[in-house]
Amino acid sequence: MKIVFLGTGTSVGVPVIGCECRVCRSPDPHNRRLRSSLYVVADGTHIVIDTSLDFREQALTFRVPRVDAVLVTHAHADHIFGLDDVRRYNTIQGTVIPVYASPGTVADLRRIFTYVSADRPEPGVFRPRLDFIEVREPFAVGPVRVEPLPIVHGRVETYGFRLDAGGRTLGYVPDCKQMTDAVVDRFRGVDVMILDGLRHRSHPTHHTLEEAAALLTRIGARHAYLTHICHDLDHDEAQQSLPAGMSVSYDGLTLEW
Repeated sequence: MKIVFLGTGTSVGVPVIGCECRVCRSPDPHNRRLRSSLYVVADGTHIVIDTSLDFREQALTFRVPRVDAVLVTHAHADHIFGLDDVRRYNTIQGTVIPVYASPGTVADLRRIFTYVSADRPEPGVFRPRLDFIEVREPFAVGPVRVEPLPIVHGRVETYGFRLDAGGRTLGYVPDCKQMTDAVVDRFRGVDVMILDGLRHRSHPTHHTLEEAAALLTRIGARHAYLTHICHDLDHDEAQQSLPAGMSVSYDGLTLEW
């Protein structure tokens, strides 16, 4: 399994428009964060989790060659508003691309992207060809088993995902405030766990760095990474504050196992 962190920032990205804080002015490339998204390659299958507002830039920068499926965690703008750019992969691949999400998220996607169709487009009309699929239970994307797991993230219906392929396991939860014991059990002991860790100060719908570290300790993944990070956190300082075995992710970070 191979993953690429296409983006690791919160909804406004880093640097933030109009901000002159030291992190936004930092020359450290680890402090430049596009909106959160993950690219997964497993047994020849290419999956994108969340098409952020920056998806076009991410696909070009990190050379995403194909997209066999899209998983959507929830319908906030920073996680879905790059969906239109998936249409380029329809052209490259000549296929309709499935988009998997919760029933509530699918309803929002259909409302927002009213022009999307799984049918062939009219001549001269360039639009995504997507098949929106509601999921509640585990499903397969080629050889990859995907388990959607409900996460508490404010009022919006939100999933985290566990992916299993070829004996390798991955957990991805970029937006989270609470996780039930049952969901913790489903992530327990995965090879790689990626979790929301916004900042040190409390937030009503996101984990603080300290809350994330405590939850990651409970999950006990072999390798743990924080994502969805805001400009309150300098990369190196945040890394130094974490327990051993936990890392702050950054755009372009690539893992293969």
